[in-house]
Amino acid sequence: MATLARLGLSDAEKSRLLGELEAILDHIARLQQVDTSTLAETAQVGDLVNVMRPDEPEEPIGAAAALRNAPVTDGNYFVVGAIQGVELDA
Repeated sequence: MATLARLGLSDAEKSRLLGELEAILDHIARLQQVDTSTLAETAQVGDLVNVMRPDEPEEPIGAAAALRNAPVTDGNYFVVGAIQGVELDA
């Protein structure tokens, strides 16, 4: 999973996370053993509340404001590194 997420993990981190992932999967396996056949199906365990704001047009913030916190820019553009050809941890 770390490779797919493009995470650079040390061997110690991989070992620690492997143990954590195994514990999570063991817990899920235990949950799957619980008999839920007599429980009603539900999509939500709590009440749903619509927290969306009204969709109203606003003035655009402009390139300068959008780029203000970017680590690297080139004129009115964000500068990002290419990912093609990058070798991932095996």
